[in-house]
Amino acid sequence: MTARRAAISLTLDDGTDLADKVRPRLLSLRLSEKREDDADEIDLVLQNTDGLLAVPRTGVRLALALGWESGADVPVGMVDKGRFTIDEIELSGPPDQISIRGRSADLTGALRKRETKSWRDTTLGAILTEIAGRHSRTARVAGDLAGRAIDVIEQEGKSDMAFVRDLGKRYDAVATWKDDFLLFLPIGSASTAGGTTLPALLLTRRDGWGWTFREGQRESYKGAEAQWQDSDGGRRRTVKVDGPSTPAREGENAPTEPKKLKRVYASEAEARQAAEAAASRAARVPYEFSYDLAIADSAIQPDMKVTLRGWNPTIDGIAWLVKEVETSFDGGSGLRQRVVLESA
Repeated sequence: MTARRAAISLTLDDGTDLADKVRPRLLSLRLSEKREDDADEIDLVLQNTDGLLAVPRTGVRLALALGWESGADVPVGMVDKGRFTIDEIELSGPPDQISIRGRSADLTGALRKRETKSWRDTTLGAILTEIAGRHSRTARVAGDLAGRAIDVIEQEGKSDMAFVRDLGKRYDAVATWKDDFLLFLPIGSASTAGGTTLPALLLTRRDGWGWTFREGQRESYKGAEAQWQDSDGGRRRTVKVDGPSTPAREGENAPTEPKKLKRVYASEAEARQAAEAAASRAARVPYEFSYDLAIADSAIQPDMKVTLRGWNPTIDGIAWLVKEVETSFDGGSGLRQRVVLESA
């Protein structure tokens, strides 16, 4: 039987391959990929007991790929995980070590600068394209979201990163910065921004070790409502969206009151969109499932659809989505992986 052998690839923007230099010194590598976080993170810890390792500079970008070089029972092949900007370096000892942290978006620069701006008579795709362009990135927006008409919307003293995050909540979408792209996709679409469908994943009790199933505290609402400022009428008006109600537990009455949003929106269309997204989120039952996989698969990524089989009717009957993937590599035992799922 062919032995399992994991591998990593680390490359600078100029094409310099660092893997051969890094691997003999590598104590650990951890990659955290999250569906709704601002950026993915990579953490590297390197031994430097001889003091010969040059300390890297912040601002340098690294391209990462990882996977399995060989093995009869593993998915052989390297998976590109994009580029990461180094934004934090720590030296410690003894023994002397260098810790490096990078993110798939530069969270220390202009993305965090507060802005105030109004958009009128435009589309969601045009707004996201403009914001991405300001940071030398490309917006990849799902087609049905890109064309959403916007009469007026305000960015009131918020950074572009915070504003994009707010837009994700308003449109019930994944909004994240990865590599050179701003991604904006419907939650649960299980597709890339280019429209490619992500493969579904089946996990059984034989595929891993420790697991945890959790049911969080649920909001209890039927639909949602939001206020908007009617400038012509000189008053605030309310938009109500019925939407699906949160499923009631056994012995409980179904909710009858809507979720009331605190913000006052600039137009009826904006208020309606926010209420629809809030109603959709409130109706989801907050189940979570974490699982330590026996064999890591670098192709697993956030927002993939997952079926669980072999636990019990409740767990197996829930439609799951990948919320977070944490992959680690220590140069010795190969790749390890933990996935966190949430109910769709």
